[in-house]
Amino acid sequence: LFIICWKKLGGKNVVKMINPNAAQVEEFVKGSRLVGFNNRRYDNHILWAAMMGYTVEQLFNLSQRIVVDKDKNAMFGEAYNLSYTDVYDFLSSANKMGLKKWEIKLDINHVENARPWDKPVDEKYWDEIANYCCNDVLATEAVWNANQADWEAREMLANLSGLSVNDTTNSHTTKIIVGNDRNPI
Repeated sequence: LFIICWKKLGGKNVVKMINPNAAQVEEFVKGSRLVGFNNRRYDNHILWAAMMGYTVEQLFNLSQRIVVDKDKNAMFGEAYNLSYTDVYDFLSSANKMGLKKWEIKLDINHVENARPWDKPVDEKYWDEIANYCCNDVLATEAVWNANQADWEAREMLANLSGLSVNDTTNSHTTKIIVGNDRNPI
């Protein structure tokens, strides 16, 4: 099962794409300013592989390599910058927590997935999983809205460093402190 759920910032409806093909994924990515939660370390790589034509089974195996095996070789270098920004990455250390903890903190709808992530999903549960993903989209938007000060700080770092708002905080601070020197003292 491969699901993409998304919405426009401030929009009402979450769109569900179930097992989209490579062309549909590419059209979605190219037409979007992607903002996600921990997407630099997961979603971007799954989307990249889907655009390359990976099958649903290959995407599942890639997901397992990323999540279970923590295999850094499962990542695509180009995929990190597929998104506009990653909410989890720009959160300050005081606000750095998982999406489910944010749901509880913000007192918004909190949904846990009852299905195992390491097994294929029977088609009768696809809508259930898609609704779970839709809830994550809504939660991501709520975390975005609740952390505008952290977002503004990221924008300021990007202005100072000259890097994009999607680059990591570490990349921004390194660039500001040492510039392009690859061997700082």
